[in-house]
Amino acid sequence: MNAQYLDQARSAYRAGDFSAAAQMFAAAKDPSEIAGEVDHLRGNALMKLGLWNEAAEAYNQALTDTAYGKRGALHTNLGKAYAASGSLDAAAESFREAVRDTTYATPYKAYLGLGNALLAQGNIVEAGTAFRQAAIDAANPAPATALSELAGCFIKLGRPGDAVETYRTALDFAGPRDDTRAINAGLGEALFAQNRPADAVDAFTTATSDGIYQLTPEQQTAFQQAQDALDALSAQRAMAPAGATASAPVDPLDPLGKSGALMPDPSDTGFFDMSEAELIQQDRQEVKVRRKKRHTGLKVFLVLIVVLILAAGGLGFAYTRGLGFPSQQDALTGLFNAVTDGTDVSAYLAPNLDDSARSLIESTVPEGATPTITAMDQSMTSSTAEVEVQLSLGGTQTYKVEFVRSANYIGWAVASIEIDFSGSNNVTDGSDTTDDSAAATDDTATDADAAPADGADAAGTDGAATDASTEADAA
Repeated sequence: MNAQYLDQARSAYRAGDFSAAAQMFAAAKDPSEIAGEVDHLRGNALMKLGLWNEAAEAYNQALTDTAYGKRGALHTNLGKAYAASGSLDAAAESFREAVRDTTYATPYKAYLGLGNALLAQGNIVEAGTAFRQAAIDAANPAPATALSELAGCFIKLGRPGDAVETYRTALDFAGPRDDTRAINAGLGEALFAQNRPADAVDAFTTATSDGIYQLTPEQQTAFQQAQDALDALSAQRAMAPAGATASAPVDPLDPLGKSGALMPDPSDTGFFDMSEAELIQQDRQEVKVRRKKRHTGLKVFLVLIVVLILAAGGLGFAYTRGLGFPSQQDALTGLFNAVTDGTDVSAYLAPNLDDSARSLIESTVPEGATPTITAMDQSMTSSTAEVEVQLSLGGTQTYKVEFVRSANYIGWAVASIEIDFSGSNNVTDGSDTTDDSAAATDDTATDADAAPADGADAAGTDGAATDASTEADAA
């Protein structure tokens, strides 16, 4: 391995010079040499250049390095490369391999890729299943995209009612980065398919009100037909004489129209062929049926309302007491695992943190450690916890961690983390703490340098090694 070429390749990658980065990564090792990190980063650079086949080859070479790990991220990127090159079968299989990796922290990315690949193949049912898995993944910080794709599958399957509800749920979960115009346009198409032209026109109008979003040909056709239906209804009402009402055909058995629908039709009921005794018997049977069904629906409805109110009250009380999904412990464990694996930690961090705060938290978390919350002061929107961390080299360290609600306001995310030097368990074990700290520092620095840098599933390389080394020395 040529360390000089590798450093130059990383610098070019961080600077956005992906052509030079790809060449330097290739020159940093012999073709027969196994180096998962180098081939992973080389594949990322080739993807940025649009060289899909070359990128797929690089990712496959990275997968031969069994010691490198990160198979979930590699298979996800490999699936994206196959999909971009038109190899949809290979792409779908790569995405399936990604979700089989139980250590992969962000499986929703693979499910989104799998859904798109299956949708392009015309496999609507399995595509919808994949989009649903992406939407319900707790690590997904923005489920609106997956929900919108799932709603589109419902339209293609002839289920407009489900599509309407799913689009409305997507609007509820939409964040600043989600295109609500596209979601409203899809909602308009679903409403038109549900034979609700007035609501469909409202949704399409909302989608195109700012003049930015352009309707697809299918959506434009649905919009025009919905407007035509409303225009026809308006014209029909305008042509009717003032005060005129539609006249029903005259029933010869009820010319004055006083009995209305109560008058049975002798052609299909046999009413006029029944004797008086038979009429009395029939009336008695109908009374029994009416007694059995009397208020049954109302009672069931009231019971359901009471159950829902009790459930909502219980959930509301639990929420004010700090309940969330994921919980504080789950968010903290996920953050430590992500730092250890070198994967994206965004799903476990507070959404309003800037880059410097994110880097500081990543550098503070020791690799290979196991955190356990020992005490916590929690409220509805924030929590402060005392955490005992079992270090990988032995010993324990006490941290103070602050949590806030995550982007979906349901779960928890880490807002800050710092070493609590006042704790009684700070780096205590039966060996020399100086040697252990030094070893932890070297390991952290090595792993941080090895972590690839990618926007979604890539192994990133940045200054995290320096920050982690400095934090380990301070500890």
